[in-house]
Amino acid sequence: MIGITGVTGHLGAIAAKLIAAAGHKAIHLARSPEKASHLPGAEIRKVQYANRPEVVAALTGIDTLLFVSARESEDRVAEHKAFLDAAKAAGVRHIVYTSFYGASEDATFTLARDHAQTERYIKDLGFTYTFLRDNFYLEFFQGLLEEYGEIRGPAGQGRVSAVARQDTAEVAATILLNAKSWANQTLNLTGPEDLSMEDVLRIGAEVTGEYYRYIDESLAEAYESRRQWPAQQWEYDSWVSTYTAIAVGEQAGLSSDVARVLGRPPKSLKEVWLKEIYD
Repeated sequence: MIGITGVTGHLGAIAAKLIAAAGHKAIHLARSPEKASHLPGAEIRKVQYANRPEVVAALTGIDTLLFVSARESEDRVAEHKAFLDAAKAAGVRHIVYTSFYGASEDATFTLARDHAQTERYIKDLGFTYTFLRDNFYLEFFQGLLEEYGEIRGPAGQGRVSAVARQDTAEVAATILLNAKSWANQTLNLTGPEDLSMEDVLRIGAEVTGEYYRYIDESLAEAYESRRQWPAQQWEYDSWVSTYTAIAVGEQAGLSSDVARVLGRPPKSLKEVWLKEIYD
């Protein structure tokens, strides 16, 4: 039986719909079940990652689980470990985990360190695994331009092989339906282009006809500009390191894994933007 976490979020919801459309049964796991879509062949169960008895009960009967990483928090790794301990107790065998491109414990992007620790723990517990290391989403950069008219951050002239959220969800659904073929593999999910911030602006202008700008901030300027939003230090660090990771080249590099799984090229920023306009 397939289990899918995060079905009220973007990626989990798309994957759940794709599994249902393929005619397969699945168990949908949600923190707030009342917000989950009632799809054909799906059973909805309530689950909070840190609640062990609830997780064990909710995951019982699931063999292959799409584990969408928990919302960003200071104790996310501990939350992940508690969830995985419960998954092991419930008898889950194969974890398909949404990790991050370049995950390592010394990654510049601070949240990528959480993913590296989670990957290691999944292996330590003896699960069969498939790690989906998706890069930043194309929709993130699109959203910045649509909301603010600019990208502001210390990315320098660095590039990012950002990927479409839809592609990541389709990869996840495809693997869930044929998990044995992807056992104990780490997939790097990227788009078809290494994009500089100027490239993002240029493509956005081509699609919308709007003027956008890129402010290449210094590190000090980046922290100061984000102080307008009340947050904890770890959040400021993650926001700023999004751009410093790009600047040092850790988010660049193209992978063929999306095409290998889906049998088609990954979507470009222009394709993602045009689809949103015309859908």
